Amino acid sequence: MTLYFACLLIVNIVIGLIMYRILFKKRRLFNDRFGMIMSMSISGILSLTIAMILQFLYADQIFMMMALTVLIGGGIGVLFGSLVKFQSLLAGFLNGIIGSLMGNMLAAVVKDPALCSLPASYLISLEENMVAFSLFGTLLVIMTISLVNYSLRV
Repeated sequence: MTLYFACLLIVNIVIGLIMYRILFKKRRLFNDRFGMIMSMSISGILSLTIAMILQFLYADQIFMMMALTVLIGGGIGVLFGSLVKFQSLLAGFLNGIIGSLMGNMLAAVVKDPALCSLPASYLISLEENMVAFSLFGTLLVIMTISLVNYSLRV
């Protein structure tokens, strides 16, 4: 199970780095509006998925992982937001932080459904839920990156 989450984490990081490289090469082609939308969407969904997978991977240190994922999410937002102007940097930074906090909360609810008063029967399929949510998050990252990449060509 740990190997599965580590592989998904590496896949998400590689997807983010490849997209950053593509956008860095084409950063002169898009305007402020596209830069803002791009930094908000990519930093939000990428930081959500990375934070969720890191919480699944390191379930013991909740506070340290939450602080680390908030820093990672803010870094992702700054990285993608710095491609255009300061306003997109700020939007990317804030969406990266919000995405990582949402990923932490989602992982906490998946690991302990009693936080949201869900029935105890969900605890039986805990590993299935963790696998399903992490795979769904990775698919969302792939779809978001694909849409941003497609919008560069249109």
